[in-house]
Amino acid sequence: MLVVKKEYDYYPEKSRTEKSRNKKVVKRKKRTKALYRLALMGIAMIGLILSLFILYRYANITKIRLEITELEKQKIELEKEKEILVAELEAIKSSSKIEEDAVVKLGMDYPTEEQIVYLDVDELALSDNLNEPDEFTIAQQFKNVFNLVLSLFRRV
Repeated sequence: MLVVKKEYDYYPEKSRTEKSRNKKVVKRKKRTKALYRLALMGIAMIGLILSLFILYRYANITKIRLEITELEKQKIELEKEKEILVAELEAIKSSSKIEEDAVVKLGMDYPTEEQIVYLDVDELALSDNLNEPDEFTIAQQFKNVFNLVLSLFRRV
């Protein structure tokens, strides 16, 4: 009797290749999931950084606005102080105040008729006298300069 070997219908090599293919597919899926998660994290980080930057700029704007309002308040106070000082200066400079101080503090009084001296001045003579000395001094200066230049040539 002969014994025949019984052959089985399955092939173990095929199952191994299918398992390795399944492993490759699973690895690819894991990689794509990891890349997807990494991309989402990157986008989230960029969004967070942008929002923090915008928030920082708004904080700076608010800070500058507060400084501006404080400076405007100081400006208003200084303008009020200036107005007060100008009013005080006008009060001090007024003719009535000066007259009052002269009479009260310095003991001054208006002059009497005997203390007043009147002078007669001829207006035409005064204007003629004023013009002549100017011309005389200009002519005199020109003459002095001319004599100085001539004296330089005479020495040579």
